[in-house]
Amino acid sequence: MNSFDQFFTHELSESLQPLEAERKKVAQTGIVSFLLAGITIVCFIIAVTGHSTGFAIAAFISLIPVIILLVIYHNRRKGYVASFKEKIIRRIINFIDPLLEYNPRYCIHENDYTKSGLFLQEPDRYQGDDYVEGKRDETFFCFSELHTEHKVGSGKNTSWHTIFKGIFFMADFNKNFSGRTYVWSEHNPQLNFFNKLLSSFAWDLEKIKLESTEFEKRFIVYGNDQVEARYILTPSFMERMIKLQGMMGEGISFSFVNTNINVAVPVKDELFEPSVFSPSDYQKLGDYYNTVHIVFDIIDELKLNQRLWNKE
Repeated sequence: MNSFDQFFTHELSESLQPLEAERKKVAQTGIVSFLLAGITIVCFIIAVTGHSTGFAIAAFISLIPVIILLVIYHNRRKGYVASFKEKIIRRIINFIDPLLEYNPRYCIHENDYTKSGLFLQEPDRYQGDDYVEGKRDETFFCFSELHTEHKVGSGKNTSWHTIFKGIFFMADFNKNFSGRTYVWSEHNPQLNFFNKLLSSFAWDLEKIKLESTEFEKRFIVYGNDQVEARYILTPSFMERMIKLQGMMGEGISFSFVNTNINVAVPVKDELFEPSVFSPSDYQKLGDYYNTVHIVFDIIDELKLNQRLWNKE
């Protein structure tokens, strides 16, 4: 039995019991709310298409309790998620490292996201949560979930398009960069044909030519200092970035700005959000545990904790 197995068996499973009872109550409220809402919608449709006064009256009568039930469900779900994060997620994070700080309502600041330069589209809507910060040996790091979007159209024709959704990670690279270096996947959608064709596309950047053909098959690199970019992207460092891409997915991207390395890992799911319609079992809690370890994998695989460079 490994350490997380023991932790789950002897500590987490007991804490889950009262939360499971709360989850079932929230789920029941949600099911009733959605069923009644569905019935109300059907009544409205029949009333409009069939010009039925009886169905119209039924729809209006049920509308108020539907609204009340949906508000109750929303508030109960919000309370359950907050309790789950405090009683379960926080304990998992503290189990991994008692010195890690966790704030479920906070996220990476928008200024840090912007300064990373990893996203060419300015966000019109910026949100996130589940902020964690701490040290891995001597390396300070922080990360959170982020979801950034830009608005298309206006009024009734407004739609929101995702720029980035996933884990955004920052760490001290222990080196002051005079320039800026950006590493994107070759398949990154924001680097269109014309961006790749031209030698520069923004911020006085130029394409960086590297010696690793395998790396250049996977990534496209831009920077404003060819010498510094090659100094950062040594053959061994590029090998570790290739390995990390294999672990995290081809959408991963990196930037080296000021003293920081920034890493964006696209993820579709809400990583730390419990479902109210299914129990949180060993597998799900193991997923939360592994999510935090993704960050340690980034630090360890890139050997950021070995302090390979000294700040100038």
